[in-house]
Amino acid sequence: MADETKEIQQDTARIKTEKVVDPHTLDPIREKFPDELEFMGVHEEFERMPYLERVQHWALMICFFTLVLTGLPLFFKENSVAQAIFGFRGGFALRGILHRIAGAGLILVSIFHIGYIVFSKQGNQHFRAILPRLKDMFDPLHTFMHNLGVMSYFKRKGYFPALFNRYSWISFENPPRFDRYNFKEKFEYFALVWGNLIMIVTGLMMWFLEASLAIFPKWFLDVVRVIHGYEALLALLAIVIWHMYNVHFNPEVFPMSRIWLTGKIGREEFRDHHPLEYEQLLLERKRQIELDNQNIAVVEKSSTESEDSVKNKQP
Repeated sequence: MADETKEIQQDTARIKTEKVVDPHTLDPIREKFPDELEFMGVHEEFERMPYLERVQHWALMICFFTLVLTGLPLFFKENSVAQAIFGFRGGFALRGILHRIAGAGLILVSIFHIGYIVFSKQGNQHFRAILPRLKDMFDPLHTFMHNLGVMSYFKRKGYFPALFNRYSWISFENPPRFDRYNFKEKFEYFALVWGNLIMIVTGLMMWFLEASLAIFPKWFLDVVRVIHGYEALLALLAIVIWHMYNVHFNPEVFPMSRIWLTGKIGREEFRDHHPLEYEQLLLERKRQIELDNQNIAVVEKSSTESEDSVKNKQP
């Protein structure tokens, strides 16, 4: 308990020092909640990815990489690496079986996810939170201008004072403030949904080729095969370049974010990356403590009145 109190005092002192040393650093959370650490543990962890969402992520990851491993060798069949993977006797047949099993798994994961966001309260809440909003259209520009730093440099140097006095936001001194999901996470999620839909529809058309030929001409199925292959290649590049960097290779979390394993996020990371959600949790805890204190005061008052009443009744 003494160590925890000491850590809180040190963190509070650090906060005050930062505010004095860097006058350009604006922290809306500290402005609104100067007593922030009374409601949050210094090393507290928060649930970011519930168990069922982690299971879906693991299942999707296994299906996706199995599909890539068994699908791209067919798309690049002349490549020596592709031939080495399934070039053994019976390898092509095994590739087809594994590809179909993984494809069926991807369909099941997608169906489960739809059920999760429709019938689960937590899943429904998270889906509503990830829906695009008007703010998401401006956050990319805000992020770019903040990282570029040109406008904040002009403001510090005293250029265009009338402009910055009238429109203080145009300096982009602080990064955009995100809620549970930022614009990159939302874009990635809906890109995954769209990609899954394309891969499943085109994959089923090729799987049940005779039924597809009864409806569509052969040239159309040739186009479907090309779409299926290039969409798979695009998905792989998106995962390797976009997702892996933003989630794991980003210097802030390198070599890996552990959220997909533990489902937990630390207070500092939560505070820095999802300040709007963090503020909401702070407000809820503050209100709950105030309500608890009011209830305690009411109970103590009632108890005191009861004791006084008993004393008055005594002869």
